[in-house]
Amino acid sequence: MRIGQDKDGNQTIIGKTVTVKGEILGSEQLVVEGTVEGRITIETTVLIREGGLVKADVDANNINIAGGVVGNIVVKDKIEIVSGGYVLGDIRTPRLIVNDGASVKGTIDMDVKPADSSTPDSSKSSDGSTYSGNS
Repeated sequence: MRIGQDKDGNQTIIGKTVTVKGEILGSEQLVVEGTVEGRITIETTVLIREGGLVKADVDANNINIAGGVVGNIVVKDKIEIVSGGYVLGDIRTPRLIVNDGASVKGTIDMDVKPADSSTPDSSKSSDGSTYSGNS
């Protein structure tokens, strides 16, 4: 499997000189080299290449960011922000990789596993107080 393609080889590419305004929905990988403004909901992976800009909220299974995202991101598996990539918005994901030279401005929520009522609440300290993760 090549980077930028799903297991069936399907992908959609937003070219360097293309701007898309609106909502993008789909199940194949999305490669953004241009600009997207609106909302992205992809069942697989979103790749934002160097020079690509997403001014949108993004909901995907995985996302790799070498360009920029201005908006909130919800990812089911993993986000990787490579050197030169940036996010201005909130991130919600179970796994996050921020490489040297990448930047994030916003909140990060990695506590996205469903609560199991049979285990103690891990956000409570021994004195019963709760921890929200924000200071």
